[in-house]
Amino acid sequence: MQTSQAFLLRKFQYSEADYIVSAFTRDFGKIRGLAKNAKKSRKRFGGRLEPFVHLRIRFSQKPGSMKFIEDAETIKVFSNIMEDIELFAWGNFVLENIDLTLPEEEPNNNIFELLVHTLSSLSKDKHLPSNILNFQVSLLSYSGYKPNFDNCAGCGKPVDEGVFSIVKGGVLCRECREDKSNGFLLSKNFLSSIGSNEMNAERAFDFIRTLYRFTEYHTGKEIKSSKFIEEIMR
Repeated sequence: MQTSQAFLLRKFQYSEADYIVSAFTRDFGKIRGLAKNAKKSRKRFGGRLEPFVHLRIRFSQKPGSMKFIEDAETIKVFSNIMEDIELFAWGNFVLENIDLTLPEEEPNNNIFELLVHTLSSLSKDKHLPSNILNFQVSLLSYSGYKPNFDNCAGCGKPVDEGVFSIVKGGVLCRECREDKSNGFLLSKNFLSSIGSNEMNAERAFDFIRTLYRFTEYHTGKEIKSSKFIEEIMR
């Protein structure tokens, strides 16, 4: 029997009372398992298998078989996120980004701590655009998809300001820009303001959009929650 802190990423109804659960655990990374009778068992689950609930789960696995989620207990409920439609949408965006970028069963404590911090910030609705950007940049760094912000992705020379290229995976200097008019203009000053309350919300939303498209391009997967996020950012 294994025990770990966890957050639910997704769940699918498997039968009348059972769920297939995808969870991000602190000690085992992203796992999938069957939560038998989860819909009916108040003692073992009690409706706790929901997004934005910090859990402690126990699971078992026999050789050659799937994992079985035995029970779950609550550490903390981020109720503000669950009760506000916009915060709920941003929370789903955060969970989906983690689900897309993480491989199965590779622990990453940095990302787990990042998730706890981001949900805590979201629940307070504090400097939301800047905190979402901080989450995106940190997640890409911790998961191995970090864009190159320090050197030109074309020629390699150091840059203080340039246009961000999704395809090239970083900033392009003036000489390497293929399109002289379009693209997100990125500077060291802008990057240093990420995570602070000094960031311009409109600029932050523009870069959130750029980074989720970067994530989609380099993972080859669509971030489905981005459609609702686009409505919020208008």
